Amino acid sequence: MILYQLNKNFSDLFIFYCVSLKKIMKISFRISIIIFFLTSFLSKAQTIGQATVKTWANDSKSAFSFSFDDSFQSQYDNARPVLDKYGFKATFYLIAGSIVDQGQEQIWRYGNWQEFKEMAQEGHEMGAHTMTHPDLTKLPVGDINTPNTIDYELYQSKSLIQQKIGQSVITLAYPYTSYNSTVINEAAKYFEASRAGNDTYNNANITGNAWQKLNAIEEQFNLPRNSFSDDVDELNNVKSYIQSIIANDKWGILFGHEVLPYSQIPTASQDTADYWYPMAAEWLDSLCSYMKTQVNNQNVWVSTVSNVTRYMKERENFASTIIATSSSRIELNVTDNLNDSIFNYPLTVDIQVPSTWKSVIISQGSNQTAESTFTSGTNTLVRTNVIPDGGSIILTNAANLYTLSGKVTYPNTYSSPIKDVAIALKDSNNAIETTITDSSGNYSFTNLTPGNYTITASKTGGWGGANAADALLDAKYYTNSITFDQYQIAAGDVDNNGIINSTDALLILKRYTGLISSFSIPDWIFNPSSSTISITNQDVVKNIIGITAGNVSKSYIPQ
Repeated sequence: MILYQLNKNFSDLFIFYCVSLKKIMKISFRISIIIFFLTSFLSKAQTIGQATVKTWANDSKSAFSFSFDDSFQSQYDNARPVLDKYGFKATFYLIAGSIVDQGQEQIWRYGNWQEFKEMAQEGHEMGAHTMTHPDLTKLPVGDINTPNTIDYELYQSKSLIQQKIGQSVITLAYPYTSYNSTVINEAAKYFEASRAGNDTYNNANITGNAWQKLNAIEEQFNLPRNSFSDDVDELNNVKSYIQSIIANDKWGILFGHEVLPYSQIPTASQDTADYWYPMAAEWLDSLCSYMKTQVNNQNVWVSTVSNVTRYMKERENFASTIIATSSSRIELNVTDNLNDSIFNYPLTVDIQVPSTWKSVIISQGSNQTAESTFTSGTNTLVRTNVIPDGGSIILTNAANLYTLSGKVTYPNTYSSPIKDVAIALKDSNNAIETTITDSSGNYSFTNLTPGNYTITASKTGGWGGANAADALLDAKYYTNSITFDQYQIAAGDVDNNGIINSTDALLILKRYTGLISSFSIPDWIFNPSSSTISITNQDVVKNIIGITAGNVSKSYIPQ
């Protein structure tokens, strides 16, 4: 009996243990699930606002730069029109000592400063190709004031080009593509990057003195060269080069010298001693046409050597800090700790936003864009261009943005619209937006975040309407013969002393007869002159009434 009772107690205890263990396991499993989802949520939350720079601008697969050496006149005459046709900007490396001012006698086939300045203002880069085009490896280091030295050739060319062009010079092309360790070290003192030759491309990441020996290719055209068909093999060579940079995520640079029509290019039967493999304008056009297709397919980003240099160095030094995040707004700051006077090129970045966001308003400084989101894996991203150290970046969920709109009219019988009224909107941070009413008197402010705003209206010009009849009405109001509404009271007190009396009536009559040209109040009065508007969760309509000073009859029809 005792043994039976012990066995029963043990059995009951074992069953209790098993049941308890099962409950504990269920609870542990549930806790694990909760922890998993909580961890996932927190991990996701921590990455909201995270910014990642794309390797190349516009998320292209590669980068490419056109460059031309020796400051030839033909580069302005023939290369520039072709490049402009396709919207490409190139780098032109100038022999600073060989260029003259416009109107001076031209040196050989070199151009003039005014033409190269015009190209720079159009977005092309003017780089340095030294003062006199010597082989720098054969010169002593010297100093910036001693001719026939490396430092003189580098510094003085950079200084003169900047003075004449008005554009920062940050890249150099070595004469004869010749350099050694001494030349590289000196070039690094004055330039962010220096272009050589070597007939190959550049990696997506460049460090140290490798910036002072950028690779580039040159096509040395075979003779004869009577027509485009004679240069097809060289064109195919460059196309193969471009396909290679696309496939390998590289930066390619092409360099040439003179650019001439085929009709002016020396053939095998002509003297070619004074020419160094000139590029045909027709050949360049064909290459640019091919490049445009690659750009449109997002395979290549085409830009100047200096801009690609800026982009890469900014990318390598990029850092972002999340300032604040909420369900409707993200603010972050981006920096590169580089010289902002040089490194101010916009970077293409992907920024992670909440998965519920479909469209985003992105602002940095005075720049504002609207972009749609996209997904990558489990992340929701928005792509935009930002400038490091260009101010904080604010992203707002477009679903939480609203519009303030309205119409400005005259209180006459026709409720005539008033055009060209300046409407100013100030937010709680004293940031002001302005707009002008259209011909129908309409205005609108879009992409507004919830908050309190102050709206004001003003107008210059177009005054009219006040005459002897208005003066008489002012006098009748003063004697309590008639009453005025709020618009008439605002328009009738032309001396701005808070009351309407015979003095106001006299002033209206004087202005009507031309004895005075203005009142003590503005020519246009708006009701409300200033108003606070609260935007919460919907669009707001705010109509405004405007009347000219003195026109208490409200008879005026604005033009």
